[in-house]
Amino acid sequence: MKYCIEKYPIGSIKGQRTPGRYMSEYLHNNLKILAESIVNDMTFLGILFSSTLEVGTGKSVLAQQIGEAWVEQVNKLHGLNLTFTTKNIVFRPKDLIERAFKLPQYSIIILDEWEDAHYWSELGMSLRQFFRKCRQLNLFMLIIIPNFFQLSPAYAISRSVFAIDVKFKEKSNFERGTFDFYNFNKKKELYILGKRHYNYGAVSRNFPGTFLDGYTVGDKEYRDAKYQDMVRAEDDRKDKPVDEKQVMRKVLGKLRKNMPYITLNQWAEGFGLGISTIKRWLVVDREEIGVVLENISPKVHNN
Repeated sequence: MKYCIEKYPIGSIKGQRTPGRYMSEYLHNNLKILAESIVNDMTFLGILFSSTLEVGTGKSVLAQQIGEAWVEQVNKLHGLNLTFTTKNIVFRPKDLIERAFKLPQYSIIILDEWEDAHYWSELGMSLRQFFRKCRQLNLFMLIIIPNFFQLSPAYAISRSVFAIDVKFKEKSNFERGTFDFYNFNKKKELYILGKRHYNYGAVSRNFPGTFLDGYTVGDKEYRDAKYQDMVRAEDDRKDKPVDEKQVMRKVLGKLRKNMPYITLNQWAEGFGLGISTIKRWLVVDREEIGVVLENISPKVHNN
């Protein structure tokens, strides 16, 4: 089916034969259900991921098309005048809260795919803060993540209303344009039954769908916004003071895994730290792998 008929007259999109932009009718109908209900003091969360764990499958493209279709439906249903621009897109979890308070009620906010060593910890913290502080804003949030099974069950199962697996077309040379839709119950079953073995085939989808390429906020505008965020993130890393204790703790953890025969007293002497500090720094690692350093002797290593 076509949406935004007036916005996209014939000739405005490459290969277009009729006015409007294409969207799977089933997907559009599901968005309409949410758009009808959000004014009843609701906040919605949707998830986009790729079961193949590949990048470049078109998650950002589909998310933007969902954002555009969402705004059109909410405006028509409730007589609003919302817009969808790069202001509705953030690239880092920590920006969710600040941006959420700048958007009008019932807007959509997209957390685009983000690459960082602390991705999952920052995402979890930001989502907790979002639902604690921003529920009264009644927003529709889409998060784009690389791996559905790495998401906390609180959001994969409970908070989210749907999940979409975005993939390259089968038997194609990395051609974008297909997805599988999982409603609340289906994505809950997928997470519970598939997580242990990363089996994305554990549950059947509700329906498959296709989408066409094309950012809805403008290719250059979107890429410029993403580049500016990347520059800002790099500046933040440069300005962030080095936590020497944190660095030492990470180094100690890596060395200890390679040299488990070293005693706690030896580690304390080598790092110039007290025995109590060494015990505190290593307790997490000992619990994770079931090793009690005090009871490991050099003879174990030699064997």
